[in-house]
Amino acid sequence: MTDADKHVPAARGTNTLAPEWRRWVVENLLRGAEVDDLVSVLERSGVDSALARAAVHAEAEDPCYQGAARAVAMQRKLEGLLDLYGDLHRQSPGHTQVPRHDALTPEDFFERYYFQNLPVVARATVLADAGSKDTLGQLGALARGAEATSVSPGAFVVPASANVTSRLPVHAPQGLVLESAPVGLWWEEPGADVPLAPSRRNMLLGQVHGRRLLQLVPAYALHRVLGSASVPEGVPRMEVELSPGELLLLPVGWWFAHRSPEGGAAIVFESFAAPEPNVSWTPRPESREPTPPPRSRVD
Repeated sequence: MTDADKHVPAARGTNTLAPEWRRWVVENLLRGAEVDDLVSVLERSGVDSALARAAVHAEAEDPCYQGAARAVAMQRKLEGLLDLYGDLHRQSPGHTQVPRHDALTPEDFFERYYFQNLPVVARATVLADAGSKDTLGQLGALARGAEATSVSPGAFVVPASANVTSRLPVHAPQGLVLESAPVGLWWEEPGADVPLAPSRRNMLLGQVHGRRLLQLVPAYALHRVLGSASVPEGVPRMEVELSPGELLLLPVGWWFAHRSPEGGAAIVFESFAAPEPNVSWTPRPESREPTPPPRSRVD
């Protein structure tokens, strides 16, 4: 149970609970607390036994509470399903590490990782002369250009949709992505630290400069990381170090945080050589269609 506000539970001069205590009762009912436990807390706080029990039952029978309880029950079922997926994932071999391959055929890439929503690391050179001063200068200029977005201090993203990287000598990994599609850019100054965020699309990161230290959280842990800037204690994670010349498939729905101790840059591919276009995880709008109304008349 949550702690109640430290006020007199019963509203002065009435036979009802004060608003903050009514809110406390409803909150704990939604959390699954037992009626007798709530009544005991109210009694210890100075509420008459009969009033305490009547007040808790009144909140439990309120139509507004019952509607909220149904919504919460559905949320818990979904969270239970995600936990079940997590249990199954932890039974698979090597679930704590991201697989690495020196060479990976397109068939293996798509069948074993892309369509299974799993990350993988492979080797490939995606940018010619990536270590030269001219190339790094060009990447840095793009990262500070009008199309770039700052995602944290010292970290910038140029989306593929900006189509400003067409002048770069990019070599698309053959058979994995579409060669003619535009690419994005991630750029970090030394010491940049990017907080936890969801991957809204499948992305293939081609590291071209510096080291990138990533923490990856599987999609099934959504309800355990939502709203967190870093990976909470006890949440499963995979740690990956990406060096120049390496690719990382970052699956849609997974969560990631990363840092670049010496600064880093990566070319980002989002157009895959798959039968269907890339998928996007779009947050639901705040406004939702109402559920079907009751069958009884309003009057």
